[in-house]
Amino acid sequence: MTIGALQIDTQSAEPVYRQIALEIRRSVLDGRLEPGSRLPATRDLARQLGVNRNTVVAAYDALATEGWIASHTGRGTFVVERTAIDTDEPTDTASDETLRAGFSRTVECAAVGGLQSIYRLAISDEGISFVGSYPAGDHMPVESFAASLQAVLEEDGAKILGYGPTAGDYGLRETIAETMRAAGSDTTPENTLVTSGAQQAIELVFRTFVERGDAVVIEEPTYTGALSVLNSLGARIVGVPVDEQGIRPDLLEVALERHHPKFLYVQPTFHNPTAAEMSPARRREVVEICRRHRCLIVEDDWAGDLRLEGERLPTLHALAGSADVIYLSTFSKKLMPGLRVGWLVASTTAMERLVELKRLQDCGTSPLIQAALDHFLRAGGLDEHLKKTLPSYRVRRDTMFEALRNHFPKEAVFSRPTGGLFIWVTLPASFDGNALFAAARRRGVLYSRGDLFHGDGSGNNCLRLTYSAADPTEIQDGVSVLGSLIQERWPDGPHEGSPGTAESMPIF
Repeated sequence: MTIGALQIDTQSAEPVYRQIALEIRRSVLDGRLEPGSRLPATRDLARQLGVNRNTVVAAYDALATEGWIASHTGRGTFVVERTAIDTDEPTDTASDETLRAGFSRTVECAAVGGLQSIYRLAISDEGISFVGSYPAGDHMPVESFAASLQAVLEEDGAKILGYGPTAGDYGLRETIAETMRAAGSDTTPENTLVTSGAQQAIELVFRTFVERGDAVVIEEPTYTGALSVLNSLGARIVGVPVDEQGIRPDLLEVALERHHPKFLYVQPTFHNPTAAEMSPARRREVVEICRRHRCLIVEDDWAGDLRLEGERLPTLHALAGSADVIYLSTFSKKLMPGLRVGWLVASTTAMERLVELKRLQDCGTSPLIQAALDHFLRAGGLDEHLKKTLPSYRVRRDTMFEALRNHFPKEAVFSRPTGGLFIWVTLPASFDGNALFAAARRRGVLYSRGDLFHGDGSGNNCLRLTYSAADPTEIQDGVSVLGSLIQERWPDGPHEGSPGTAESMPIF
């Protein structure tokens, strides 16, 4: 169906997704949409309004959360019976309107909410969760880290409970630099900035270089948190497809020639969400292509220490150095996300700007946590932790991989990753991922929708399934539920072209 009277104003201070939600709600209240009316599919309404499909998805999500609409697997999305909802027209006070008119455009785009969508589900306690790319909660080294915390408080409590250097605790920066030098990177403490998780590192780098309208090249698909920041900054996102070895060099060259981007954001090791890993030859090729085009590389090495098989490969930073690469990493995925400690390494010139921007944001990451983490690392705590967790992750990965082989249709495309925390699954292009997600949630199984990782709103037929935070029994049960739901909804007819990321075209 269509909603003929629905109108939006792209120049309004009101976010577009909110305009859509308010218009539908008013249509219900004034009788234009009767209870039980079927709403258009998100893709159809997006086409009708000339907006990104993610914008309509965000509007429908908001309406469903408020109880105005409900999705029914295989039938569509319908207006809820009027008796089941609060029918009072929402009244916006003058102060509300004043606030909304003053909001920055950085939080206006619906795509900014992608990270929030995953995070909200990741921290929920609904059933079996394959959502967040989180480490296993049952493996966190609570006692040993508590001992480090106690030790640094006794040794230097007054100092570390005060303000510290914006760039971070020098001891921790020295430890990080030593570790990176051992892996082949020419790094010093002075070129290292401690951040409040890798998400802040991403935001600092992007905000330092990007003005509204600037082109930025990314892998397609890519990390939701990076997309959220780029959308908030008004960047012009240029997606380049990935294959089983990561970003495609042939199409990367075309993108750099046509768009002259500010930088390339890339994850060479255990790419999020596909878990692909660049070969050594491709790493060198990507570095050379970017050098020819004088394009800065922003390397996100979030999972380098989460290798389950094979030899560690050199980072792009190790191959090219800080003049050509800004390197990002984190302790959240390999240790404990609650620490909120990440870091970046950049040239001296870039570091000056990055430190100033961090000073504006938070004056510095917690000196107490940094000191305790440095003590923990120097005592060998991370090495001991990984010795325990990596074998467990290997078992969980293998359990999920075998469960997928047993329960998913043979046409579903997935592979056994050599590291990271999840498996990426591609279903036929015609598969209704929204219906699957809603049905799975009703059955107590959560996962990350593929469209959240695509800058163009595609990927509705893909799933990211995290194995690290679920035990083997939960993995088997959850994959079994997903498999039965997928079998029930499997589209008839040929599925040519359904496996996908390597066959899609970049946003040129």
